[in-house]
Amino acid sequence: MANPKSQQFKLTKAHISADRFGGFDKKFFDVKNQVAEINIYESIEELSLTGTIAIVDDKSLYELINFNGTERIKLEMAGLGKDTDPVFEKTFIMTNIVKQLKGNDKSSIYVFDIIDEHGFISEAERLRGSYRGRIDDIVQRISLTQLNKSVDISYQFLSKKDRVDAIQDDIRVIIPNLSPINAIKWLLSRATTQTGSPFFLWASIHDENLRLGNLDVMYRQTPFNDKLPYTYNPSNVNVAEDKTEFEQGFTIKGLGLGEMGDTLHLVANGSVGASQSITNLNTGQIMQQHYDVQRTINNLDQQDVIKKKNQNVFDRKFKLKDKLISEYQGQNVHQVVSTGTYGKFKSYHDEFEEEKHLKKLESASIKDLLVKNMMSITVPGTAFFLGKAAVGDTVNLSVVNDNLEVGKQSNADDMLDKNKSGKHLIYDLRHTFRGTQHDVTMNVCKLEREVWKKNF
Repeated sequence: MANPKSQQFKLTKAHISADRFGGFDKKFFDVKNQVAEINIYESIEELSLTGTIAIVDDKSLYELINFNGTERIKLEMAGLGKDTDPVFEKTFIMTNIVKQLKGNDKSSIYVFDIIDEHGFISEAERLRGSYRGRIDDIVQRISLTQLNKSVDISYQFLSKKDRVDAIQDDIRVIIPNLSPINAIKWLLSRATTQTGSPFFLWASIHDENLRLGNLDVMYRQTPFNDKLPYTYNPSNVNVAEDKTEFEQGFTIKGLGLGEMGDTLHLVANGSVGASQSITNLNTGQIMQQHYDVQRTINNLDQQDVIKKKNQNVFDRKFKLKDKLISEYQGQNVHQVVSTGTYGKFKSYHDEFEEEKHLKKLESASIKDLLVKNMMSITVPGTAFFLGKAAVGDTVNLSVVNDNLEVGKQSNADDMLDKNKSGKHLIYDLRHTFRGTQHDVTMNVCKLEREVWKKNF
């Protein structure tokens, strides 16, 4: 990987146009020198990029353009050197003026909401059709036909030949008047792997495709910075300037914790223990079963996604009234199905095996467990361009234990905070551009405690 400190970026294009002007080929306004800040958001839960852009208006742009929420802005960034290829090219729709700030007597600062065009399209459309086939095939069909977006399925492959698919069979569904994006999310909420792991479809800053993947594959990826972990030392955070340029590129500039340890929410949400009942209208049969989070942990362990002995998401020995919390029923989930309505195709809720009825509960539980130990970090953003890193990828962190006594000699096993260090999944992030400075603030998560490795 190239030197991340020396590979800074500059905004090379910021053009605003609108269809009423004839588009970019006919007329545009160059605001490259007026852009004060750009924020772009990615999330594995979101199919479109969103963001904000702050523009200093010292040329009466507001009056000239007459903003009404349908303008487009074309952004391009490249390295600081001459004749360098763009590392980022995107066109967004400017949907809203978030705020107006007074700059000086001759200027104002406008902050706009921006969104991918397909995100805007989705809000304007509703699906009311019948679809049949595999869930992932239906998702790709909707994405291509309704959003004009191809789907990258590489996040379903552990290797070129080892693909992890959804276990659900072909289905037939009638989309109940949903936007394309919400229809896709609705369909994916039913898709799981054999472990119960959920599927996600998301957008990336690096290309125009949408990316389809499941947690089994995403979590087992090698971190994009495997050999160069981002490092954080609380006692040394204010002396980063003493490090080499290369080291500074992998220094964690800020670290914060999310809602750590909210087990009460997990219990109340049924993510630790839940009761499920299924009523089959065709057969009159009623099936009842209990969901235990330990089952999910065991499945993830058996498929080598995590090691259950290292899981750090719940205390399997915690008891209330001499009863394990996983034995309680935080939620009672009831479903009505009508097996056989569509012949060889299943409806949205249909399953022929009891085992598969639990997968939706497992999927919801894994999502809750995943964000339980969320952590927010801010790092220099250069490596994210050079390494093409995005949400859905994993990142390596090295966080020094802040309980170490100053001057005390410690062995390697004590140096790192094992809960905060190691491989994490990038859940969502924000790119922030100010001048040539590019920072990334990301929320990362993991399901297990790091085990010390000498080569880490």
